[in-house]
Amino acid sequence: MTNLSALSNAELLTLCREYGQATLMWRRKFLGLLPEVHKRKLYEQAGCSSVIEFAQKIAGISEEQVRLTLNLERRFENKPALHEALVNGEVSVNKLARVVSIATKENAEELAEKAKILPREALETWVRDIKTEG
Repeated sequence: MTNLSALSNAELLTLCREYGQATLMWRRKFLGLLPEVHKRKLYEQAGCSSVIEFAQKIAGISEEQVRLTLNLERRFENKPALHEALVNGEVSVNKLARVVSIATKENAEELAEKAKILPREALETWVRDIKTEG
């Protein structure tokens, strides 16, 4: 373990950013596993009564995030690019929730790419602009 008191402020800040980014990545990946955990009822093997309880105990994920993930997975079943972005943890469920209202089979790939590269606020604006155009 690193002696934290020996780190400079810049080094400590860099370490915080590195760990924070890793945490976000692993959280997205965990959320992506939940639809399959739910389908297999794997949560029962872990001694939990629901996938929600499983996610709360294993990773501290809120009920709202679990429900959102499961809902998105169902809505993206026929949209492979968005489905893959969700279950592989490539894009956060919060970003994917922004695009679900305009997602079609035809634009799913473009939406997945935009969700990967745009910050959440820019994605919200882009989706709003598309809604007002259509």
